[in-house]
Amino acid sequence: MDEFASRHYPVQENMRFQKRSWVVERLGWLVLTVIAVVGLTGAFGNGPASWAHATGGALSVTYERFQRATRTSSFVFDLGPGGAGERTLHLSASFQRDFEFTSIQPPPSRSKTDRDGIDLTFAAPPGAAGRVVIWAHARSYGLSRIIASLDGGPAAAFWIFAYP
Repeated sequence: MDEFASRHYPVQENMRFQKRSWVVERLGWLVLTVIAVVGLTGAFGNGPASWAHATGGALSVTYERFQRATRTSSFVFDLGPGGAGERTLHLSASFQRDFEFTSIQPPPSRSKTDRDGIDLTFAAPPGAAGRVVIWAHARSYGLSRIIASLDGGPAAAFWIFAYP
């Protein structure tokens, strides 16, 4: 007796339908495995695939490419050496619109906002490098393209995707 032949006795079986069900079941297993592996890499936030780095002239930024809107994330800006005692970090209007600041370390000596974005000015010894850490969380879901520059120099452009 053929195991894969349709039967009517003792129980009615439709083996063609059963084989299709097995294929769908295995595809479901494959999809769940892919989701688990992608999640472990950090594509859904806080993992090796999520951390990214962007540079522009003397400025470099380390950030999480994939973020949760409900979680505060850090943006680490490394300011290269230069300047005459003050360094100005310019963040595009999209950063100001899409993210809510929680903390800025060290605090800026002054700040200015306008249509083009926000300027944060920090006191620094002449010729010294510095680091600014901004803690913020997304105001909304979706893709944000951020542009940052130091003292009007070359820009570091990067994107962030905020999950619900």
